[in-house]
Amino acid sequence: MNKQRISVAGLVVALALFFAVNMASGALLRGARVDLTENGLYTLSEGTENILASMDEEVTLRLYFSRGLAADYPDLKRYAQRVEELLEEYTSRSGGMLELIVSDPEPFSEEEDRAVAYGMQGVPVNAAGELLYFGLSGTNSTDEEEVIPFFQVRREEFLEYDLTQLVHNLAFPERTVVGLLSTLPIEGGPFNPMNPRAVPEPWLIVDQIREVFEVRTIQANSTEVPEDVDILMVVHPQGLSEELLYSIDQFVLGGGRLLAFLDPHCEAQQVPQDPNNQLAALTADRSSSLGGLLEAWGVELTAEKIVGDRLNAQRVVMGNQPIEYVAWLHLGEGEVNADDPVTSDLTKEVNMATVGSLRATDGAATSFTPIIETSTESMEIDRFQVAMQPNPSGLLESFLSSGTPMVVAARVSGPAQSAYPDGPPAAETPEEEETAEDEQPAAHRAASEQDINLVLIADADMLEDRWWVNVQNFFGNRIAIPSANNADLVINVLENLSGSNDLIGLRSRARFNRPFDRVVSIRRDAEDRFRNKEQALEQKLRETEEKINELQSQKDGGVSSIILSPEQQAEIEAFRAERLDTRKELRDVKHQLKKDIERLGSRLKLLNIFVLPLLLPALIALLATMRARSAAQ
Repeated sequence: MNKQRISVAGLVVALALFFAVNMASGALLRGARVDLTENGLYTLSEGTENILASMDEEVTLRLYFSRGLAADYPDLKRYAQRVEELLEEYTSRSGGMLELIVSDPEPFSEEEDRAVAYGMQGVPVNAAGELLYFGLSGTNSTDEEEVIPFFQVRREEFLEYDLTQLVHNLAFPERTVVGLLSTLPIEGGPFNPMNPRAVPEPWLIVDQIREVFEVRTIQANSTEVPEDVDILMVVHPQGLSEELLYSIDQFVLGGGRLLAFLDPHCEAQQVPQDPNNQLAALTADRSSSLGGLLEAWGVELTAEKIVGDRLNAQRVVMGNQPIEYVAWLHLGEGEVNADDPVTSDLTKEVNMATVGSLRATDGAATSFTPIIETSTESMEIDRFQVAMQPNPSGLLESFLSSGTPMVVAARVSGPAQSAYPDGPPAAETPEEEETAEDEQPAAHRAASEQDINLVLIADADMLEDRWWVNVQNFFGNRIAIPSANNADLVINVLENLSGSNDLIGLRSRARFNRPFDRVVSIRRDAEDRFRNKEQALEQKLRETEEKINELQSQKDGGVSSIILSPEQQAEIEAFRAERLDTRKELRDVKHQLKKDIERLGSRLKLLNIFVLPLLLPALIALLATMRARSAAQ
C-alpha cells in the first residue's frame, strides 16, 4: 500500500515538475534558440549588433498586429510571432535605447485610429469592413518617423535588413548625400497632361537608395557637381559638357567618391524613332562616355565590344524553345569577389545585360581590383551583333571561349592625375564666363589630394526594374520583391563609399531557393545534344534540297520538268524516313533528360528517406559499443 502511494505521489510530483519546467522554460528561455540554418537566417548579424551597440538616440518602436482577425491566417500568425521575437531581441541588445510597444488594434477602436495615424496599412478581411493591421512604426526624440505599413510574408528573407534599416535611420538621422546624375529615365518621365497614365514611374532602385541616403538630382545639362554631394552616382553618361566632366574630375581628385555605371550598349536607353529612317534607332549610339576621365584614372572600357559568358548566360525562349543568351548574364557566387565587403554577402545572382569589359591601362598608378568577373567560358562579342537583331542561337553556335575571365565591375583607388592638366576648359558661352566680382573660382587640382576612391560597373541596364525585381501593387503601394542582388550591390557600394559597412551584411542573408547545380548541368548537356541533332537535321534538309535541284536541272524542259522523277521521289522518301528517325532521336534526347533528372531525384529521396535514418541508429549503436568496451577495460 505504501509502495502504491509512493508511486502515485511520484507520478504527481513528476507531472508537476513537467509543467513547472515547461512554464519556467517558456518564460525564461523564450528568446533562446539554436540556429542550424546554413546562412544563419535566425541569428542577428554582426552589423545589426554593431548598430544597436552604437545607438545614442532613444527610439520607440510600435508593433501593431490584429491577433483576433489573424486567427484564420496561420502563416501570418507565425510570421508575426517571428517579428515580435526578433524585435524583443533588438530591444535586449540595445542597452535600453530601444523601447518596444506591442498593440492589438481592435476594429473601430481608438487603438485602430492611432495605428492609422502612425501610417499603418489596414487590409480588409471580411464583409463587415474590419481591417487587419500588421506593421511597425518607429519614432526618435526629434519626432522623426519611419514606417513599415504592412509586413509582407514574401519579404521574410529581408526582415532583419528592413528592421535594422528602420532603426538605423532613426538612430542616425544624418544621411549621406548622393548626387544622382543620369541620362536614363531612372527617376521617371516628365508629366504628360495629355496622357497621365503613360508617364514612366521612377525605377525602384531610386526608392531603395532614398531609404538609406539623401538623393540630390543632378541634371545632365548641369555644369558642376554641387558642393554638398558626398558620393556621386553617374548612370550611363552621354553628351556631358566639358564643364561638367571637369567638375567630376575635380570632385574625384578632391576626395569625392564616385560610383559609375558605364555601358557599351545600353538597352534601357530611349532612342527616338524616325519614321523616315527605320534603321536610325538600330544604329543609334547607346554607349556611355566620360571623355578622358577613365584614362586619367588608369582604366579602359573596351569600345564596341560586349561580354558573352557561356556558363552564366540567362535562358530565354525563342520559338517555344529555351536557349541560353550569352549576352545576358546572371553572375553568382563564383564570379564575385568574396574578399570585398560589397560582394562578400551577396546570396543571389547579379543580373546584367550587354555588359562591357573593364581593364587597367598600362602604366596606371592606380590600383585596379575586380569586384565581379565572368567565368573563364567568356568572349568579347562585336556590339553590332546584338544591336541590330539579336540572335541567341547564332551567338551560341559561334561562341568561342577566350579561356580567361573578364572584369565587369572593379574598384579603383590610389593617386591620380587630372584629365585637364592645363586647367579648366573654356566656357562654351560668354554668359558662363561672367562671374560675380566677389566669387572666386576654385583652385585647380592637377593631382589627387589623397587616394581616389571609385567603383566602376560596366553595365547600366542592371538598374532597370525588369532585371532584378518583381513589382506588386499592394493597395496602391508598390512592393518590391527582389529576384536578384542588383539593388543590394548598389546600396552596398554606396554604403561602403560612405564609410558604413554595418548594413552591408544584412541584405539577402537568406537563400531560400538554392539552385540544383547537378540538374542545371544535366539540362545543359542535353540541350547541347538536342541542338546538335537539330543542326544535323537542317543540314540534311539543305543537302536533300540541293540534290533535288540538281536532279531537276538535269531534266529536259516541258511539262515533264514539273513532274518528279523516280529518282527524286526515292530521294524524298529517303529523306522523310531519315527525318522521322532524327525526330525520334530528338524525342529520345528530351526523354533521356527527364529520366536523368528523375534518376537524380530518386537517389536523393533514397538517401534522405532510408540511408540517413539508418545511419543515425547505427552511429548511436557504434558509440554505445565503444563506450561499453571502454568501461569494460
